[in-house]
Amino acid sequence: MTYRLPSLNTLRAFEAAARHLSFKTAASELGVTAGAVSQQVKKLENSLGVALFRRLPHGLLLTREGETYLPSITKVFEDLTDATEAIAPRINSKKFRVGICSQVKAMLPENWPNHSENLRNHVRDWVETRDVEKLRTDEIDCLIRPGGGPYAELALVIIPGTGSAEAWHFVCKPGLADCSQSKAILQDLMRIRSEDPGSVHAVRLSPGN
Repeated sequence: MTYRLPSLNTLRAFEAAARHLSFKTAASELGVTAGAVSQQVKKLENSLGVALFRRLPHGLLLTREGETYLPSITKVFEDLTDATEAIAPRINSKKFRVGICSQVKAMLPENWPNHSENLRNHVRDWVETRDVEKLRTDEIDCLIRPGGGPYAELALVIIPGTGSAEAWHFVCKPGLADCSQSKAILQDLMRIRSEDPGSVHAVRLSPGN
């Protein structure tokens, strides 16, 4: 059977842009420019003969066709990920490689992240570093360090310290700030910082702050 389908790159661009309703945030996730994402989406729309987005001055809205298309395309990428991991489990593409500076690592449980069954589902491994550039080159998916910055286009979530303890910075690409992996890591870090997780709230800052 011959499959007449759009290119994978156009589908990836659409799926990311539709999740974030932003070409810029999708571009950060995919490691390309916003213009490249916009061009790929336009190429997809031309090949399908339908508009998938309404382009507004302050963002994007999915058309009815886009809303119908998105769940199926997301499911396709999830199935591709599962199929790939089934034969190449070392890829672990759903799990994060976390960068942790030595100062923070000393304050975490000795067997972090393996101390938590939930966290093992979201973290592949960790490396000791405080180098933000490793995020931009995709060597790590997020970075945990005490203070620092500025982080330019990267997303920053501040986990306040308790008492005299210094706040921690959780830094990642904007497209990853709200994913399940980031949420699981942040929840665990907040629990570690306080016996009452509700007393320590992450402060989310937009890119560039």
